[in-house]
Amino acid sequence: MSRYNKILNNIKELINTTNIKSNEHESPEVELMEYKQDFLNMNIGSLRAIMQHAASILKAVESNDEMVKNNLTESWLQGKIAITEDYMRTIHDFVKYVSDDDDTTTTTAGCGCGGNKKKPNVETTKAEPEQTQQQSQKEEKPQS
Repeated sequence: MSRYNKILNNIKELINTTNIKSNEHESPEVELMEYKQDFLNMNIGSLRAIMQHAASILKAVESNDEMVKNNLTESWLQGKIAITEDYMRTIHDFVKYVSDDDDTTTTTAGCGCGGNKKKPNVETTKAEPEQTQQQSQKEEKPQS
């Protein structure tokens, strides 16, 4: 058993040495770019998977697959599809129309709820709940 432990320790040491050497030459900018590239690749893969699944369902509906049509009538499914549509619209609008200069992530809810309302100030919410509630009621009333 000690022979295997020795081999494993040598492999761990080799991996650690290689990682240290490869990271020593990278600037923070390069690391950030690699990090962003990883996210880009993951997100593109996820978007392609979503597209393929949706296309598969639509193709089955168009070819009159009765099981698929019947399954699409389930009431719980409407909620899932509506939420997914809202999330996709939020993703689409952010990716297509928000520039890097816009700092919307810190001022809006960003939850995909479609409201894009400003986040409440935590201290104000705790200290003055009646005033905060009155302000939100005023915001919700339509302008005459």
